[in-house]
Amino acid sequence: MKSLKYNLIIATLFTILLLLPDFIGNILWQNYYIITSKNTLKEIAITFFISLLISFSNARILFFTLFFLFGVIELIYFDFFHSYIQPYQTDLLFSELEDILDSLKSIATFIGILMAFVIAIIALLSYFLKKLPLKSYKLSTILLLTLILIFPFFVNKKKVIYIPNSTHLSYLNTFFATNLWILNKFSKKIKKTYKPYIVKKESNGKKIVIVIMGESLNYKRMHLFGWDINNTPNLDKLAKNDKNFIFKKAISSGINTPVSVVSFFNLKREPQNINLLLSQKTNLLKLAKENNYSTYWLSLQEEGTSISTLLNYADYKKTRKDFIKKYDEVLINELKKIPNKKTFIILHLRANHSPYEEYTPKKFYKWDFHSKDYATYKRKSYYNGVLYNDYVISKVIEYVKSHFKNYSIYFTSDHGEMLGFKDEGGRFGHSQLTFGDTFVPFLYYSDTKRELNKTFYNHYQIGKMIAKDLGYEIINPNEDGTYFINGVSIDGSSGFIQYKINNSKLIKENK
Repeated sequence: MKSLKYNLIIATLFTILLLLPDFIGNILWQNYYIITSKNTLKEIAITFFISLLISFSNARILFFTLFFLFGVIELIYFDFFHSYIQPYQTDLLFSELEDILDSLKSIATFIGILMAFVIAIIALLSYFLKKLPLKSYKLSTILLLTLILIFPFFVNKKKVIYIPNSTHLSYLNTFFATNLWILNKFSKKIKKTYKPYIVKKESNGKKIVIVIMGESLNYKRMHLFGWDINNTPNLDKLAKNDKNFIFKKAISSGINTPVSVVSFFNLKREPQNINLLLSQKTNLLKLAKENNYSTYWLSLQEEGTSISTLLNYADYKKTRKDFIKKYDEVLINELKKIPNKKTFIILHLRANHSPYEEYTPKKFYKWDFHSKDYATYKRKSYYNGVLYNDYVISKVIEYVKSHFKNYSIYFTSDHGEMLGFKDEGGRFGHSQLTFGDTFVPFLYYSDTKRELNKTFYNHYQIGKMIAKDLGYEIINPNEDGTYFINGVSIDGSSGFIQYKINNSKLIKENK
């Protein structure tokens, strides 16, 4: 009985430690965890039961570390995004791990402190547990493994209840998200069939077509579109003095770079229309080559495998690893090397990737972003990045105007970015399936007049315009007036938003 007493003490200690991330979260952020939730007592009881099983397991440190890290992961995620990790976002660990690690530099101190805290707790526990006469049973380990393995079946029956939110404990939120993600991966997918797109060649196209693809640029935070921070002086001047410059609000086709960029350059409207990607029949670079364009892909991004299908059709390609200097200005220098001939050029920018200050030259640090307040730091650093974008885009337009004829220049961003404002629900970053991180600018400049009368455009519509300038009409027999924003998976398996544009308003239909 004496040794059982120690197991009960350790189970209580484990319970307190598993609740600790939620106490830390509530100190840092208001209502991170709602203690008065109807789930609270039930989840504390569940936590004690799990802790009791762990205390009797012969692999107690391993199991405790796993569950404790679940809680810490939720803290790290919330510190960056100010929202709870969702099941579909687990896919990002496989598709954008390098970019995730890059972005996390902005909260490196917080992560460092947390991980040092975790290591210290695990080390101390390991030391003291060896000293105590604890009972150990293989049955406890088997029960824990069984719990972990069968829990997805409970989640499957009531998925909505287990969606991560402020009424669940941190470690359970991550546990639920992981289970829901596993369920999605192994569940039977509903296959949808689509009528094939029709590609019609109409002309030889314009002589020069340039697409500038931005990074994480939200039109709502640009002075050009009415934001009260003066971060687009060059574009403001163009809008005032040059009738050939057009700027419009737009919606991205996806919420992360690989999905949105691949969808954009393939004119993929339907999230589940994978056959279109397999056929490559609407790949803009492929179409350009078939119409005798020289094709250039010049990028300050590290291109992943998903985007490599686009690069296959580039005659000349340079990505981040090929440049010594890592700021977007180097792309202007590359543009100046391109001969004056029939050419399709993609310039893929890096600013405003997080951490924003890392991809913005110091001479563009107009707003001092050094602040202990997270929102102030993120916003001011972001505004400096917007200012740098303004400079790069205007310089591209300036050069093309003075050196080429019969051209068109398109600019949009892969997706938007949220900066914790009220209209974004206090969220930060992107890769979250919400309109907030899909608002992107659409800028157009040409030496021939073009009417763009809609209030909102989207990536799909912009892609069709580019195809027109390359000499093609793209007819999609599946169109029905609805459009889509894809989740973090290119096949639509991680969810998507379906919407319509009606009287200048976006109307969300479903996910």
